[in-house]
Amino acid sequence: MGRVQYRENGLAGKAFATNGRLVRSGVESTDFLEMTPFVFAGRRCILGSAHGKAPANPYEGRCLWIEDVASSEVVTAFAEGYGLASAFVDDETVYVYAIPNDSRGSDRIDCFRSRDLEHWEPSSVLVALEGEELFNQSVCRAGDRYVMAYESRDTHYPPFTIYFAESQDLMAWSRISGPVYGTDRYTACPTIRYVDGMFYMLYLEHLKPRWWFETYLTRSSDLVNWEQSPLNPVLAPVGPEHINASDADLMEHSTNGRPVVSVYYATGDQKTFGAVTSADYAGTEQEFFAHYYPASP
Repeated sequence: MGRVQYRENGLAGKAFATNGRLVRSGVESTDFLEMTPFVFAGRRCILGSAHGKAPANPYEGRCLWIEDVASSEVVTAFAEGYGLASAFVDDETVYVYAIPNDSRGSDRIDCFRSRDLEHWEPSSVLVALEGEELFNQSVCRAGDRYVMAYESRDTHYPPFTIYFAESQDLMAWSRISGPVYGTDRYTACPTIRYVDGMFYMLYLEHLKPRWWFETYLTRSSDLVNWEQSPLNPVLAPVGPEHINASDADLMEHSTNGRPVVSVYYATGDQKTFGAVTSADYAGTEQEFFAHYYPASP
């Protein structure tokens, strides 16, 4: 089908200021933006929201695709016209959540599920309320349920805010009444994980009055009371990353028998251009999150 194009950005080996073990890969791609890395059937993959002009995109406009990390080959492309996508793997099934209309927002979040990365079953799983527009989303498993964090723009709060929904089967979703994150400022692009009884959420802060965007980390045991990391930001742009380190997502995998957390994120100017790059953390996902909440002396 084609290969995702990557180029060097001159940042190979450069660590982030708040985590010396999180080291940039030094390569980037402008073929896609919002993404989720995941492991399926023993293969490392990246779900990407592909640009219409990307050489490996078989459609006329935006679509979703899945890339094999080892080869950079696009193994499947689907959901023409969709974007702002995320993925979750459960019971040998890949669930891809995305919206039509891409960055303009949507009146719904749809799900595409597959057991072979070839045949996809679409469903609408969350419908916007009156006056609401839906954007990015992320899913994790939390005990006996699944939890979705999703980005919303409505008339109640400044854009953007983060709401939550829950499900027993990853398909029928209901809003969790009460908790809303970021009611007083711009909070966007959530990625949520559940580790040792605690929700960890990466999200995007707009550092006003500058035109500057960094990824922060917060945590909660109940989705209501949140504690920001004292080491924020997790991701801050430098040099060729311009003014943006957004849309972060991550996965734990094994390299040479050792655990590694790969963090993917978008760079650019948040207006006219952007790219996707990554960084690796030598350790487990549990260790990664624990780093940002050091024990009190």
